[in-house]
Amino acid sequence: MTRRVCSIDDNGSGGGGGGGGTRSSSARSKPNQNGRIKVESIPMRPIRMKNQENSPLDSRCILVVGTSGTGKTTLLNIFTGANEVTGSGAQGVTSETVVVPDSIHSNYPQWIDNPGWSDPGGKSDSHVFKDLLKTMQDLGIYNLQAVIWCVTPQPRMDANLQAQARFIHEFTEENEKKKIWNNVIIVSKGKVHKNLEEDCQGARTAATSLWVHAQPICLGWELATPEIVQGTEPKLRREILRIYTEEEIRGAMEVAIDSLPPPIQVFEQVVFANQKCLSCGQTGDPRLMEDKCHRGKKQGHTGTLEQRFSKKEVGVAVAGGAVGVGALTAISIATGGAEALAALPIFVAPSSILAGHRFFNTSSTNPPPCGPVRINDMRWNCCGQPEVGGKGCTDMCDLCDKIWGEGPGCVLIRNPDRGLQGQMNTYEVHVKNHDLVQNEVPHNNKKTKSIVSSEATAIL
Repeated sequence: MTRRVCSIDDNGSGGGGGGGGTRSSSARSKPNQNGRIKVESIPMRPIRMKNQENSPLDSRCILVVGTSGTGKTTLLNIFTGANEVTGSGAQGVTSETVVVPDSIHSNYPQWIDNPGWSDPGGKSDSHVFKDLLKTMQDLGIYNLQAVIWCVTPQPRMDANLQAQARFIHEFTEENEKKKIWNNVIIVSKGKVHKNLEEDCQGARTAATSLWVHAQPICLGWELATPEIVQGTEPKLRREILRIYTEEEIRGAMEVAIDSLPPPIQVFEQVVFANQKCLSCGQTGDPRLMEDKCHRGKKQGHTGTLEQRFSKKEVGVAVAGGAVGVGALTAISIATGGAEALAALPIFVAPSSILAGHRFFNTSSTNPPPCGPVRINDMRWNCCGQPEVGGKGCTDMCDLCDKIWGEGPGCVLIRNPDRGLQGQMNTYEVHVKNHDLVQNEVPHNNKKTKSIVSSEATAIL
């Protein structure tokens, strides 16, 4: 397999030019503080754009992702001339998704920075991923020019690298799967092994576990201090120690980005993926759906249990019986005989039966109303079926008793990562997939797939 490794020349400048853009002076320019776009993190809200005239957007972007503390924001600042806040340790500093225009290169895409993955004090990795996709969807950014995957030097694949590789794999729609890896640049922060490929081997193995032909570009360096630059021979510093100045880092990144194939499509430019889960009712792009759904389906009732005979029916029966008894009594007195009273049971029995039935009738879960005598003949007011022996009339969730196909879901369908576990006191996991179908809604008098965002809010 051919490995792609980019380098810089002895002058610290990038080679070739490609279609990615042109370089201006290597001096860093301080960006306009209003020239950045911030996006509210999950729960997803309308995006607020600052100074849009100074921050032109196109449909391309460069995503910078990776574990907190691996130099994501530092690299963004070096390449774009931005001045985002950076940290010096493993704890993440970036707390929201930020879209930053490139103020150094005239034709390069904007960059998107985000809270790091695997941050002990940060949000869920899944929420970070969904927030990124939602940002791109809302801003009309349909294409990925590059994914900059920042890692620490690691020769072996671990669970964190596997999880991050899966998220990168999901940045593209189904028909674009696997192509994403041709547009990935792995950047290793620091130097542990003599060979750069060894420092990137863990991340590369995670990529090839998803697509055997994945060939992400590999870069790696430590950021030079003025003392190191002054006291070290340039070739030794770059080639052996792998310590780069900001200008050299920018040049190496330019070479790598210019060598990439055309941008990868994240969303269809006219039609977004629009599906619906038949279990919990979430709609939109499946990648933006919350990992919550209903557990299982059962037959149940949406109504409540009621007496089989209403108070009105019992009242009518009692009133009718009273009228009958009065009439028979009048006849008996008028005729002077008691024969008419023999018909009394005919008038008294219905009202007595209905009143007695209502008095002794109760739900199977309630205690008897009077001693051991009870009748279980309650009826569901939604369908009229009896409580005992009847069948359900509505599909419902077997855990939360909500109507099947209506949210919110009651169980996690993916095992939560560490960030999500820290946000919840209790949770239940039932591993399954959303029951997805294509969601079509009428638009302009014809059926078209429409842009519908997931209405699910973040878990907690």
